[in-house]
Amino acid sequence: MRTVKWLMVLTSMTLLAISSGCASMINGEHQMISVKTDAETEIFINGRYAGKGYAKQKVARDARHEVRVEKNGCEAVSLTTQPNFNEVSLLGLFVDLGLVSIPTDFMTGAAWEVEPSDIRLVANCTASDTATTTTTTAE
Repeated sequence: MRTVKWLMVLTSMTLLAISSGCASMINGEHQMISVKTDAETEIFINGRYAGKGYAKQKVARDARHEVRVEKNGCEAVSLTTQPNFNEVSLLGLFVDLGLVSIPTDFMTGAAWEVEPSDIRLVANCTASDTATTTTTTAE
């Protein structure tokens, strides 16, 4: 009876370990990105306001994300992140030869990582961008 109980616990633990991918367990489906800019500059991530000067946000690993900075009187600057393959997914080869764990990582999006994840953007504020008005008088 006691052996059967331990066997059930061991089987349950094994199935739990096999049913999720390595990248899913270690990194999760989301990744934190951080954006740094000037203190007066507004930060937008995927079109939504994220803060001024510095922002952190959790984003899906398996998608592109647009990061844009805007400052009054300046030209907005944007950058699009890219999903790149996350090598941690390959650890599934040691767990179950990758038969279950690697497809699980791809289905959950954990098989990817967002690059770049630490972003520094500055709005384009050149002298030619600033509009000046000149008044001329006819003589």
